[in-house]
Amino acid sequence: MSKGTSPDHLVGETSFIDICHNAIEGEAAALLYPIDDERQMLRCALSISNYRVLISPGNKGGAGDELGFSLPLLSIASWNVQRRALKATTRAVFQWARGQTVADPDTGTRAMDETTPPPLAQSNFPSAGYTLKISSKHLWEVEILLQGERVANTVRDLWRYFHTTQLKGMPAFLLYRERYAARCEDAICDTDDDDDDDDIHEGNHREDKKSNNSSNDNDTNNRNKNNCELSNGDDGGCGGFENQMDMVEFGWNLFDADRELERQLSLYPGTAVPSASDVSRVGVKRDLRPWFRLTSVKQSKNSYGKSPTYPFRVVVPNAASDELLEDVMAARSRARFPAISFVHLGSGAVLARSSQPLARSPALRQDGELCRMFANSGYHAHNAEPRSEPPAVLPLVPIRTRHAPPPSLFDTGSEEPPAPRFPAATHLDTASTTRSQRTLYVVDCRPSNAAHANLAMGGGYESGATHDFCEVKFHGIENIHSVSKSFAKLKALIHRFNGKQPKENFLSQLHETGWLYHIQRLLMCSSKIADSLDLGDSCLVHCTDGWDRTPQCTATAMLLLDPFYRTIVGFSVLVEKEFCSFGHKFAERCGHQVQGETSYTSDAGVSGSDTEAQQSNTKLQPSPIFLQWMDVVFQLVRQFPRHFEFTTRLLEYLSEEVYACLHGTFLCNGEKERMFEGVRLGTASIWTDVVRAAAKERAGHLPLYFVNDTYESATAWQYISKQKGSGIQRISPNCSSKRLVFWESFYLRHDGDNYSIDFSNGPQQMTKKVSFHPEWERYFDRFVRDSCAARRRELPDMRRRLQNLCVGRPAVAVASASLGKGNSRMCSHCRKNLGFFSSRGQCVRCGSTLCSNCAVCTDSETKMCLDCYKLCEWNTQ
Repeated sequence: MSKGTSPDHLVGETSFIDICHNAIEGEAAALLYPIDDERQMLRCALSISNYRVLISPGNKGGAGDELGFSLPLLSIASWNVQRRALKATTRAVFQWARGQTVADPDTGTRAMDETTPPPLAQSNFPSAGYTLKISSKHLWEVEILLQGERVANTVRDLWRYFHTTQLKGMPAFLLYRERYAARCEDAICDTDDDDDDDDIHEGNHREDKKSNNSSNDNDTNNRNKNNCELSNGDDGGCGGFENQMDMVEFGWNLFDADRELERQLSLYPGTAVPSASDVSRVGVKRDLRPWFRLTSVKQSKNSYGKSPTYPFRVVVPNAASDELLEDVMAARSRARFPAISFVHLGSGAVLARSSQPLARSPALRQDGELCRMFANSGYHAHNAEPRSEPPAVLPLVPIRTRHAPPPSLFDTGSEEPPAPRFPAATHLDTASTTRSQRTLYVVDCRPSNAAHANLAMGGGYESGATHDFCEVKFHGIENIHSVSKSFAKLKALIHRFNGKQPKENFLSQLHETGWLYHIQRLLMCSSKIADSLDLGDSCLVHCTDGWDRTPQCTATAMLLLDPFYRTIVGFSVLVEKEFCSFGHKFAERCGHQVQGETSYTSDAGVSGSDTEAQQSNTKLQPSPIFLQWMDVVFQLVRQFPRHFEFTTRLLEYLSEEVYACLHGTFLCNGEKERMFEGVRLGTASIWTDVVRAAAKERAGHLPLYFVNDTYESATAWQYISKQKGSGIQRISPNCSSKRLVFWESFYLRHDGDNYSIDFSNGPQQMTKKVSFHPEWERYFDRFVRDSCAARRRELPDMRRRLQNLCVGRPAVAVASASLGKGNSRMCSHCRKNLGFFSSRGQCVRCGSTLCSNCAVCTDSETKMCLDCYKLCEWNTQ
């Protein structure tokens, strides 16, 4: 439910039911909110469309308008209509809604003016109503009292149309097709974009030429000049730039793997990569690009990579060959080998992620070799290229025997102790940190008993001679089943305490749900990761499969370290990178997984390299993992409000939209699945709408909702531009239970007591122009411009890739002419009742029943519904 969300008409939206506040046809609706044993009712307007349920309490223009909310259809868990008797107070609400009066049992009939219609006779007013109870996939339940048998029957029958069995039937696809129906996305603003691209390339060429002739003494001057040149040519305003933002789905391209890698690894992103032997320009706090690379670990059939749940390209050390990575896949659950998420430019430490190791795998030696490359012992030129000879086979020794660690990726190869990690100025004692520099800290998110239990099923953790340089620490974060149980208890508690009655023991029962305990464990683990990276100790983070607890911890740790991720654009990059691209199972966890049009298999040995006894269960496992992480981020924003460009309302919006399926961002279970199913090509990104709204809020065109006007952009820019701290601005949250708070504004959003508070003391949205640091604004304007250009460049290539995709693509099922003929009495498109003699047709693609007005005749003299016709027409463009 989106409280305060814009009630504007969505493209392609068709209303099935539309009940205004003052009904004149005997149909009305009212909200029911529990207050003690009685019910306080608030009459409302109710609209049910093909996208959502819109509820607007109160009179038009009154205080109730602020309480309106939208509930997307696919976020509804259950829908039930029951008949109920109408009491005198209930009838009074509906009579007032019709502009009539009722008899007061104490004072008699109220006076009426000449324009007020006479009251209905008691016999003419319906004695029974209908209660519509809607339970969402969030915490909320809504009850609506309906008057009118026709509207109640229609509402009851609509429920079966709110579900889709095919991915292309999701509302995200329909919204995108309607939005760009007049003109294809890549045909817009080509001329303006070409000019921008020329300016960008020329600027980069000038920077490359200057950087090649620069020295270490001029590094600061070059960085300042780079920032100035980036600002030239940008007016920092809206104008034509706003038009480009409104016409291109640039949100898909805000995360660019190459751009993000350069931003992390270099003080001067966009310049030529220096030689690893140029010690004046490379190293910690300067440039680490020579030691890392992006790889797809290509597979022969489709060049999309062997790990089915990983992104197309991942960051790995340069010394790790693709052959080594292929071997390591067999040693990790789900073939999710260790890949790099973040590099701490100030200390050289690496944050990597993976799934659990497989204790019985013959490839554990190769896995240990790859993990050893992450240990931070300094950066040296001879380790900037892949190794040409295989390492010696390690002898088998007892687990408890500890040898001196083998040379890491960054060792000098000499017998002398390694050089300090901070050559310019170090506050660490080299002798005391030699062992620490050779240690890889493995952050196992699971409780220790769960990790040991996985040993019996072939899983486990890093141990033995192959990983004797690893120090494993368990952090006690529970699995998805515990989170789901805790969330169910929280939902029951909120419903039990709904209303204004001063009940006791809410806080004690909130503690018993364990919800805040899970939040605390995530914060503590993430803080430990950030501490280790700050000290120069590399970390490898994993849970069981590496797609639930792992992204929660890595993403939070990166929020604590990098101020770029605390901006709206940076936060979108963080979510796209750590959750979307690395295979968090949004479709399964959020309960909207449906059948797609493609199927594919990975190479032999990859799909089987798993703890099959644990993972072979085909039952879907929904769990509010992303919503839980939103709560973690809420705690950070609450403790450090001036460090974040966005408000907690953005977190509330994302927590709702993850279930709505109105955007393609949270569809499917990974980056490759979104590409194979055409989601990236045929749906809108949620980040496009978020960034557009934020830009309009800063310009004063919209009330402040996502944008935090207290954000300290000048301070943040000093770190984002790497003028200070090599881009690292650490925030350290207080993880004590006394500092963690209940997210009231989200969890109690539709509590009955909340309405009486909002009527008198509700927060007022203000509209004002917000100006951040000028260089900060120009930097992110250019960031979005580059994303717009990248989107237009990739569209033709994406269409070609999908046409030539070497994966299984089952043929579209053609409905039989006799299948379902005469079985339906309603048009699937316009809901028109079809009589015995009514002309009807059937869509050859989806098999839906159509009336004569909704059937589209194709060139081959077959009939299609409008949605299937538009889809086929769109795919042929």
